[in-house]
Amino acid sequence: MRLRRLDLIRYGKFTDGGIDFGPRPQSGPDFHIVFGLNEAGKSTALSGYLDLLFGIEERSRYNFLHEYSAMRIGGVLELAGTEHTFTRTKQRTNSLLNASAQPVSEVAITAHLAGLSRDAYETM
Repeated sequence: MRLRRLDLIRYGKFTDGGIDFGPRPQSGPDFHIVFGLNEAGKSTALSGYLDLLFGIEERSRYNFLHEYSAMRIGGVLELAGTEHTFTRTKQRTNSLLNASAQPVSEVAITAHLAGLSRDAYETM
């Protein structure tokens, strides 16, 4: 799995923000470091990525600008060599949407996580 793009649509302090990591290089390393000043949004971006993969937590601390019902994150994931566009909303069911805004099964992502939980993934 590779994160191609993270869209912080309505998440934390971000409205229509995001990070584009670009396509996988033909050769050489594919390593990115996200850095910035304090309060620039590095931790928010990491939480947004985790929420994209695992779902927005029930009591998210990132709803201070956007209400829970408006929270939205998205991204492009390369899964088994194919790009997939997903959006995640804050709701109990059908929160993972495809590029056509249709609900998709969580298995679309979890099948590529080797059984890792959110906590295990974050610890890596």
